[in-house]
Amino acid sequence: MVRVFLFLFVLVVASVVSLAGFRGQKFTGTPLQITPDMKHQPKVITQHGSAFFADNRGDHPLIPGTIPAGYNLPGRYLQTGVNNVNTSSTFTSEPTYVETGVMGEFYGDGIPLEVNEKFLQRGRERYEIFCAVCHDRSGSGNGITKAYGLATVASLIDDRIKSQPDGQIYATITNGKNTMGAYGPSIATEDRWAIVSYVRALQKGQSVKVELLSPEVKAQLEKK
Repeated sequence: MVRVFLFLFVLVVASVVSLAGFRGQKFTGTPLQITPDMKHQPKVITQHGSAFFADNRGDHPLIPGTIPAGYNLPGRYLQTGVNNVNTSSTFTSEPTYVETGVMGEFYGDGIPLEVNEKFLQRGRERYEIFCAVCHDRSGSGNGITKAYGLATVASLIDDRIKSQPDGQIYATITNGKNTMGAYGPSIATEDRWAIVSYVRALQKGQSVKVELLSPEVKAQLEKK
């Protein structure tokens, strides 16, 4: 039994040493792949043909009228056009305060675009499309997702969020945080700032004193 063990041990050691001696050598034959995994999956390779398409081309021209994600039209933002702050076509990933919400090493404060009624209305529309599902329409964090188990949604009218600079809220929308995903690829730069402006309006609306309201607004509230 011991002889068999020693024989097998010597055989294994000799095999390993022999194979190790071929390191760095190049073979002309097809290598043996025990687990090829996804190396040979059917995928489109740049400047290669593809049998998936009828014309056997892997690369195809862009659909007429399409532009890269995040690209701005000259003189206006991609989606809204309510502020004319860009004079040339740019991608929305430049290291500026408008694009990042950061000034130097810190989050900046202040809305870098003109805030007017149309801008706030745009922010309300984008907020209700992208944000209300989690934060609800009032910003209290009791959106429909909470009923399905997502209990970590922050209240936007909480003092912690109120104390954050505008740039930090913008950066959170852009990059996401914790269980919140990044909306930078989905929401245009200007629309993100419009949402920040609307969030600020929600925060102020939750803390306004009744005596400061106009008689018209008080009458509307009494009807509700």
